[in-house]
Amino acid sequence: MRVVPDSRRQRTWKHSRRVVSATLTLVVGLVGAISAGGGAQAQPHGGRAHNGQISFGRFDPTLGSTSLWVADADGQHQRRLTADPTGFSDWAPGGRSIAFDFTDDVGDVHLASIRPDGSGRRTLTTGPGVQEAPSWSPDGGQIAFDAFDPAQPLFSTSIWIMNSDGAEQRQVTRDGFDVEPAFAPDGARIAFARIVDDVNGVEAVYWVNTDGTGLRRPVVPPTLGLEHPDWSPDGHWIAFNIGPDDRSIPNAGDVLVVHPDGTGLHVLRPATTHRVFFKPRWSPDGKRFLSGCFDDRVGHDQLCTYKSDGKGSVHLVGLAGTEPVNLPAWGSRPRQDH
Repeated sequence: MRVVPDSRRQRTWKHSRRVVSATLTLVVGLVGAISAGGGAQAQPHGGRAHNGQISFGRFDPTLGSTSLWVADADGQHQRRLTADPTGFSDWAPGGRSIAFDFTDDVGDVHLASIRPDGSGRRTLTTGPGVQEAPSWSPDGGQIAFDAFDPAQPLFSTSIWIMNSDGAEQRQVTRDGFDVEPAFAPDGARIAFARIVDDVNGVEAVYWVNTDGTGLRRPVVPPTLGLEHPDWSPDGHWIAFNIGPDDRSIPNAGDVLVVHPDGTGLHVLRPATTHRVFFKPRWSPDGKRFLSGCFDDRVGHDQLCTYKSDGKGSVHLVGLAGTEPVNLPAWGSRPRQDH
């Protein structure tokens, strides 16, 4: 049985992998950049997209993992879409299809797509190893993902692109441990996290052209706890979070944003005494974030939304039940409903 290493896959249902230790030199660059941010606020301009439903993973004790669910953005009309272990998901433009990763019976991880009503499930990748963390291109024609080939001597992943039907798969990055791609709204670039130290949880943010050229030197340098980059709908910002498991780490549980050229880095939504944030995802109109949130007074992972300028109240998504929920994504409303 081929089993994906826990240090890589546990991020799919926990709010963050557990961080062990690291030196101050790994985070000093980020802390200095945050201090120099000048208090600028991320204020993306809403485009033509209208916010639709959300997808998320709900932990199922019988699976020991999450299954894929959808709901209205306020938590109403919940619907379970899968009965097998699933992870990250992303919505096609127009909200008519969801790409997601799932684990098969031998432990390999593949990509599939499904309609929001649960019909039309289609497997997109079948190769051995790992193909995970899908990100749909703005025109709906391609899907980026990270992948591991078990023929490799060491476990690591690279960024790949394929057509939305699974055809013409091609590798984009090499010579790194690259995860969680996010298409830029121009469709020409992909942001991703590069794992520098998987044991201690040190990652950097990069971006690369979709043809594999123009690898951008770290937009955010190697930083303890960094994870889950996501590109804003207007292309002006990349959001990410610092893993919340170890509150002694600088900015643990915070959501941060940075311009794609590496400037303007600052904390957008800071953790509080009782609440931390993780896996931030922009709303299709760019005006809000949907993210995981954990309140130690509640004791399990929830989903919440807040304004994309970081101001105002945090609103919990009203999902019934006490099972942990995680891995959020926000789809746009189908065009016929505009």
